[in-house]
Amino acid sequence: MFLKRIELSGFKSFANKTVISFDEPLTGIVGPNGCGKSNITDAVRWVLGEQSAKSLRSGASISDIIFAGSQSRKPVNTAKATLVFDNSQKIFDSPYEEIEITRQINRGSTEISNFINRTPCRLKDIQDLVMDTGLGRDSLSIISQGNISSFADAKPEERRLLFEEAAGVAKYKKRKKVSLSKLETVKNNLERVQDLIDAQKEQLNVLEEQAKKAEEYLAAKEELSQIEISVLAKRIQSAKEEENALRSNLETMQIQQLESTAQLEKAEAQSETISKRSLELDGQISHLQRDLAACMEESMKLQKQKAVLDERRKISLTSEDEKARRQSLIELFSEAQFEYEDRKERLDKAVLDLKAKESHLHAKQAEITPYQAKKDRKIQEMHQLENQLAGVESRIAHPPFRNHGVEAVMNHRTRLNGIHGLVRDLLECEDEYLMAISTALGGAADQIVVSDEADARQAIGWLKRSQSGRATFLPLTVCKPRSLADWQARIANQADGVLGCADHFVSCPPQYDALKGRLLGNILLAKDLESANDAARNLKQTLKIVTLGGDVVHAGGAMTGGSNKQPVNPIPALKKEKVRLLEQIAMHQTSIADLEVMIADLNKEADAISADFMQSRIEKEKLDNIVQVKKEKYESLQAQIGQLDLQKTQANAPSESENSLIARLSALHEKQDEWNAKMTRLQQEKEDCLNQSSTLTQAIRELRKQLSHLSSSIQKQQLALARVETRLEQDLGRLGSDYSLTFEAAKQRMRPVDLNEAELQVKTLRKKIAGLGNVNLSAPEQLKEVREKYDFLSSQKAELEEASRQILEAVDEMDQTMIVQFEDMFNKINDCLEEVFQAMFGGGRARLVLCDPNDLLNTGVDVDVQPPGKAVKNLQTFSGGEKALIAISVLFAILKARTVPLCIFDEAEAALDQANVERFARYLSHFKDSSQFITVTHRPGTMEQCDTLYGITMQQDGVSQVLKVLLKDAREMSQ
Repeated sequence: MFLKRIELSGFKSFANKTVISFDEPLTGIVGPNGCGKSNITDAVRWVLGEQSAKSLRSGASISDIIFAGSQSRKPVNTAKATLVFDNSQKIFDSPYEEIEITRQINRGSTEISNFINRTPCRLKDIQDLVMDTGLGRDSLSIISQGNISSFADAKPEERRLLFEEAAGVAKYKKRKKVSLSKLETVKNNLERVQDLIDAQKEQLNVLEEQAKKAEEYLAAKEELSQIEISVLAKRIQSAKEEENALRSNLETMQIQQLESTAQLEKAEAQSETISKRSLELDGQISHLQRDLAACMEESMKLQKQKAVLDERRKISLTSEDEKARRQSLIELFSEAQFEYEDRKERLDKAVLDLKAKESHLHAKQAEITPYQAKKDRKIQEMHQLENQLAGVESRIAHPPFRNHGVEAVMNHRTRLNGIHGLVRDLLECEDEYLMAISTALGGAADQIVVSDEADARQAIGWLKRSQSGRATFLPLTVCKPRSLADWQARIANQADGVLGCADHFVSCPPQYDALKGRLLGNILLAKDLESANDAARNLKQTLKIVTLGGDVVHAGGAMTGGSNKQPVNPIPALKKEKVRLLEQIAMHQTSIADLEVMIADLNKEADAISADFMQSRIEKEKLDNIVQVKKEKYESLQAQIGQLDLQKTQANAPSESENSLIARLSALHEKQDEWNAKMTRLQQEKEDCLNQSSTLTQAIRELRKQLSHLSSSIQKQQLALARVETRLEQDLGRLGSDYSLTFEAAKQRMRPVDLNEAELQVKTLRKKIAGLGNVNLSAPEQLKEVREKYDFLSSQKAELEEASRQILEAVDEMDQTMIVQFEDMFNKINDCLEEVFQAMFGGGRARLVLCDPNDLLNTGVDVDVQPPGKAVKNLQTFSGGEKALIAISVLFAILKARTVPLCIFDEAEAALDQANVERFARYLSHFKDSSQFITVTHRPGTMEQCDTLYGITMQQDGVSQVLKVLLKDAREMSQ
């Protein structure tokens, strides 16, 4: 059988779990009134998708289908009903051989749980499953006494629904309804899109004119800027060349001035020295002339005295051998005396030199000590900096994470695809804005940036499998930059204390520009909270504004602020600290290298001095020995000469007066020779002084004249240089203030220009710019945005029009299908009705009639009936029993035209008399081979045709029970 069993628990009067199996084609359910036998039909309706509490006879609420209890039985909390179908013939579009549909509701809840084969599903899934199987909510599968009576009394349009269900067009009507709803939505969207297109078109026309004007303005402004930059660059270049030439000339003149001044000072000093020397020489010559005259006079007197003494004395001379020996000793003595004094002098110098070198060596060694100490200190400082650097690098390599999931992903990023890093690590800003940017990012700073959604899904799957926590991922493919509206940008630009959009203060690689714009493009930065409040009021609390101190004015006006214990992103600061430490380490390395070079040079010098000192000590010791030898030889010769002189004096000693006279005369001759030589030298020197004085006087005159000329030229050069520097400073200032360019950057943009022609071009361009009047410089960008919107809306319109066309085509196709199927089924039913009617009425005829044959989609259905021996009548003119029999005849005709797998009659024959009940039952048995029937009845004629009978009884506790009964028992139960 198609329906294998029904399982009920807590549904209406079936408080206990009840299972009814259907093993025969025609099963009857009998019982007295009020026993709950129709609750079985309600259960089937509910499981097949009925939602109406009224249709289920359950009171005001659907939850009233739960068994409410009785005087002796407590209420239950859950109502559950299950239908089990045999799907071996694939009546359901499902691969399963058995289909089990269950619905369940709990007390206190309006939510109904739905299951297909014990798998949770939606009600729509159940409705879609049973659609077009003949088991739908409005299908022929369940026919009650109400359906029979309403068929005759219904309007033709309402009666049509029965034939549509038989024709299987319900799914098309449902699809058509959905399609028409979509079509209405598409039409509404089309109207809205058209309104937007019209508005965009009007705005497009205005912006096209403004953009054209802005392009002319920008082109003229660019041309003007190019010319002015070229002129300024050329003027600056000329000024720099002139400045360099003037500075070079001035430097040369100043050097010449210094040299001439030095020469003049030297010449004047020399002239003064010569003048003084000349005066000194005059005095010396005069004094020497007086001394020389006195000396010559005394010499003449002594010559006369010596001549007298020579005559008186006869000197006996010693032998020639003694004279020669004495002369030899005197010569040896003189030589020994000279060598002794020379070696003695060299020894004294060597001692002094040795002491000096020793002091120099000690000084050089003392000079090395502070450099070595400084080097050791630098090395120690460098080790400390290297330790600090290692700590910073460790903190950068292993940054702190606020989330275990984020930490897990970043630690295993090599195992995952498309991991770019944390947002906070990809965006950088100056220290001044770090607090504000970190506050603006908020929790987004710890989001993980990935290439696309697939990479995000892979990472989330890995976190789940490894149970490593949770993390938020931001695919670059979904990052669309945000920006301020035009009116917001205007207000923000004019607001005091508003610095600009947050994304303007952040730098990142170009591939993350969209990321930066998405997170920060519509957030403003302000200097302080007061400025943020003022700007928020002007912006109507539509934007989030963050202060440099980390306070926030949210969109809507809420404010957040105070102290923040949460640390800002430390990575940028750590990277800056790393750079600073590297620079300091490099500086220390350079200092240490310089100190090592200096210490090496000093050690080299010290080694050289030490070697020289040792050599000098050796020389001094040699000189000590030589001096001692020379001294002994000198003293020996001196003793020998004294001995000879003593012997000569004793042998022939002249008088003391004669000796004295000879000595005085010899001394006077020597002095006279000396003074004559000195006189000659002084006179020559005096003549040289006079010549030098004349030469210097002429040189001083020339130098003073040259210095006067140089001073005048220097003043002119300095004045010209000052003018050039002023002009250069003005042009550089204008280049920086007007165009934000350095001279080097301006040279890159400079093109050949004639200054006179450029001046005319500048006047022409300025006149053109002034003639353009007010210009909307943002018009080109606005035009681009509006055109993109216009093109997008136009494409949307085209898509909507195409969608509308496709929907209309689909609706038309469905209409044609419904017409064909309805007409075909209508004709089949009509053909079967004649036979069924005659069988049920014992003759006569009946015919289905279309109220409007030209409108098969909407036409109502009427029935023309001619009972045996009577005229053709309308349905409304028959009695209640006749109406019921006619309705049953039509239903049997439908069942004959279209086989349904299951049909439930709920006292459908109640209005028939006994004879017609028997006809109904006999005719019903004709369909047992093609369909399964369940009939809820209390008529014996129907019971007799049933293959199986189930009796429904109700005990004193108000709970229905099911019993399998015999026919005779069934008759008793129905009475």
